[in-house]
Amino acid sequence: MAKQVTADEPRAGIVTRIQEFFDDIISELKKVTWPSREDLVASTKVTLFLLLIMAAIVFVYDRVFGFVIMMILNFAS
Repeated sequence: MAKQVTADEPRAGIVTRIQEFFDDIISELKKVTWPSREDLVASTKVTLFLLLIMAAIVFVYDRVFGFVIMMILNFAS
């Protein structure tokens, strides 16, 4: 948690504050539970699969709407 500075205390120098900031970052990163390689590979596969499905859906919608617009334009002229 961040340290509270009262009005009576002088603020630390910029270098000290930067050092404390990076120390806090390192401390928080040590608390992180990192995924295993197998979990990471499985999540990546799911993400790529869903990305391909969404790309296919957008492609189909684009073709259908493009066809409909062309039919409307050809009908109007």
